[in-house]
Amino acid sequence: MGNWARQARQALSQKEYMRAGDFFKLDGNYRAAVKAYVKGGIFGKAAQIYENLGKPKKAEKLLLKSGTPTELADFHIRQGNPQSAVEIYLKNGMEYDAAELYERLNMTDRAAAIFQKLGFYEKAGVMYGRLNIHDKAIHCLSLAVKQLLALGTPDAKARIQKYQDWIANFCVADNRFQQAAEIFEELAQFEKAAKCYTKAEMFVQAANNYVKVGRRLDAERVLAKSPDPSARAMLGKLAHESGDYQKAVEHLKGTGQYAELAQSHEQLGNYKEAAELFEKASDMQRAGELYAKAGDHQRAALIFEQLGEFDQAAQNYEVQQNFRHAAKLYHMAKQPYKTGFCYYKIGKFEESLEELQRVESIDPNYLDAKNIMARIFFKQGYYSVATKVLEELTSKTTLSDDNLSTYYLLARCLEELQEFKEAARYYERICSHKVTYRDVRNRVEKLNKHLGRSRSNPTFEDSATPTNLQVGDIIADRFRIVSEIGKGGMGFIYKVRDLALDRDVALKMLLSNRGSFEELKTELINARDLTHQYIIKVFDIGEWKGVFYFTMELVEGETLKAYIERSNGGEIEEKLKLLVKICEGLSSAHQKGIIHRDIKPQNILINAEMEPKILDFGIARRVTDEGKNQGISGSPKYMAPEQIQNTGADPRTDIYAIGIIMFYMFTKTEPFTGKDANQILLMQINRPLPDPASVNPTVPYWLTEIIRRCCQKNKDMRYNDMEELINELNLNIMDLNA
Repeated sequence: MGNWARQARQALSQKEYMRAGDFFKLDGNYRAAVKAYVKGGIFGKAAQIYENLGKPKKAEKLLLKSGTPTELADFHIRQGNPQSAVEIYLKNGMEYDAAELYERLNMTDRAAAIFQKLGFYEKAGVMYGRLNIHDKAIHCLSLAVKQLLALGTPDAKARIQKYQDWIANFCVADNRFQQAAEIFEELAQFEKAAKCYTKAEMFVQAANNYVKVGRRLDAERVLAKSPDPSARAMLGKLAHESGDYQKAVEHLKGTGQYAELAQSHEQLGNYKEAAELFEKASDMQRAGELYAKAGDHQRAALIFEQLGEFDQAAQNYEVQQNFRHAAKLYHMAKQPYKTGFCYYKIGKFEESLEELQRVESIDPNYLDAKNIMARIFFKQGYYSVATKVLEELTSKTTLSDDNLSTYYLLARCLEELQEFKEAARYYERICSHKVTYRDVRNRVEKLNKHLGRSRSNPTFEDSATPTNLQVGDIIADRFRIVSEIGKGGMGFIYKVRDLALDRDVALKMLLSNRGSFEELKTELINARDLTHQYIIKVFDIGEWKGVFYFTMELVEGETLKAYIERSNGGEIEEKLKLLVKICEGLSSAHQKGIIHRDIKPQNILINAEMEPKILDFGIARRVTDEGKNQGISGSPKYMAPEQIQNTGADPRTDIYAIGIIMFYMFTKTEPFTGKDANQILLMQINRPLPDPASVNPTVPYWLTEIIRRCCQKNKDMRYNDMEELINELNLNIMDLNA
């Protein structure tokens, strides 16, 4: 007896039938193995031996007697009887297994039906789709989408979109175009949605989807197929959006789209028609505005009054010169100045004064209110009161065409008060500004005769001069000095109040000799054309008492030099972002053919939002007539070699200066310094740039290379333009944040 047999018998004695059967099987004693398996109730293994011995009936008999349904089904599958296996699965309630077996047998329709019954809609829908059974595929996949939505797994969204796309395409195949279109639209497949809506004869919806993909002509084409007013309304909307307002009007007529039709009429300048349509659309505010624009102020006034918009209603009554009703409504709108003005126009002086005295000093109409009050006091004979009011007014303004009447009335008051000398002084100022104003010339002569003066003995002289200015002085009859901002070799900078525009600006007076005014004016006009958020805006250019001046945007902040000096040297990203903004401003100027030529930390202001403002475009350089040499200009510490040698500057000249600024910004040391300007200029030409890292070891190598390239003596070896430098800086900023 072999070893396997001994172990088998030993296992039998211990009632270990599985081991016994296995050992008998190894020993080749299949009959004993079967007996051991059967005795232990292990019918599957016993049946397997019969099956292997080619005795399938005995195997089946054992499995039918005590085997599991799965073992029996697997047996039939191995025997090539899958249908019997399916029947076993179904008989024993194992429908999922039956469906999977049907699927393996390519009996997809039966598999799909069982999966659908069991609620496995995703599997069923996919199978129905492969079988082109569209209605069932649509039904099952729709239910599958609901299941996936409830599931909320990370991959659910992608699967949902895939199945919705399938559903839509199945709907197309099943001629369910509206349902397909709605799904395609939800999936943002607007072109497919448009085509399906078109097939469903839902032309407005089709057009909407064509518009979403920019196919306006296709939208118009499908809309033209529909007699529906909504289609014409959309055609009108499309025409309006494309600027064809006349065509829009033609389409929108009779659609009931009053607001849209009104907008097109408004664009055509048909304000009356637009107003009537807005009124039909119950947009009374717009209706009132357009009635006013059309000149129908009566209708506009009534509408605004009904809306409780008393200010706008009063304005329209005022235009009709119905000052009495306008005054009433202005009073209701709490507009004391306009109320007082209207009372003044109808001669109700006491009511007018009562209202005008309520106007506060911060009100933009304050000065006009005072002016009317002065006129009332003059008419009432209160000349001294009128004089006080008028003196307050003239102290806040400078003489101009707009306020000649105020100065004239003041002179009249003084004349009535027999203060002839003061009256004559004001008449003379008016006469010097506009000799033909009313009867001022005759009054000057009359008073001078009364005072015993001759024409050669003037009584008024403006003592302010460009080199002797103080706070309160007025420059060019327009700019009152508020404070001095600074001064340098080129002149003075003041904070001034622009009396004409009622705003604070900076005014720079150029006292140094800089050639003709026309040359300077040309430079400043070029600078004034620069409109960039990082460039100081130049406003006005002028000449006053032989001195050139210009006004510019007033910036509250510090110079770049002050910022660098107070920095701790560690804010690399902040400084790089600031440099990029400075370069963007210069790039904008370069694109317009303008080179700064005097970029330095003192010429750049930094506001509270860390935004730079570049100063002195067109001031620090000299532009001469074509064919003449350009003079050397700039600041020695920041000048490029080509500037010093006068060999022709271009945008790369400003790049050199930016490189020097970068050296200073990251080391707090200027690279070229000397005892005088000539020594520094020679260094700029001949001496190599020091290594920034030798001054500040924390300067990164890549930043050192950028600075070196900017400061190459040969401009051809620098960055080609400011945009290339900006891109380089931005890439390194991104690396810092990586």
